[in-house]
Amino acid sequence: MAAPDNVYQVEIATTPERLWKALTDLQETRKYWYGALSVSDWKVGSRWVSQSEDGDVYLEGEILEIDPPRRPVHTFHVVHEPEPAAEAPSRIEFEITPIGDRCWLTVSHTGRGPATIAYTSGGWETIFAGLKELLETGSVAAAAM
Repeated sequence: MAAPDNVYQVEIATTPERLWKALTDLQETRKYWYGALSVSDWKVGSRWVSQSEDGDVYLEGEILEIDPPRRPVHTFHVVHEPEPAAEAPSRIEFEITPIGDRCWLTVSHTGRGPATIAYTSGGWETIFAGLKELLETGSVAAAAM
């Protein structure tokens, strides 16, 4: 049975275009997503992976929706740990909403099984804190690396 939706929101002093780039550019994601590269061509139906610089794949999914610079949506499947890998993929929706000189980033993670919940517990908060710090100061806390 899937858990209720998890919804995260963070306000970031940046433009939608800069936030989009930080979410979709592999050299940007490595700066705040525990050093992982988010790799995809960001087209509907394409594969998405989160991997190490050595090519070890941690997460994979399929791009479901793309609306730059507003909304990327993809599936999310942990593949490098047996328990969450045995679960069905969940779904991640990123929504970028401009508000003056800032943006709200709303992220919904839905359809998670218990092992995926355990795997992501506390991780999203660290990732989004690192993303905010990167975009607002140019640096990232060590916890997000």
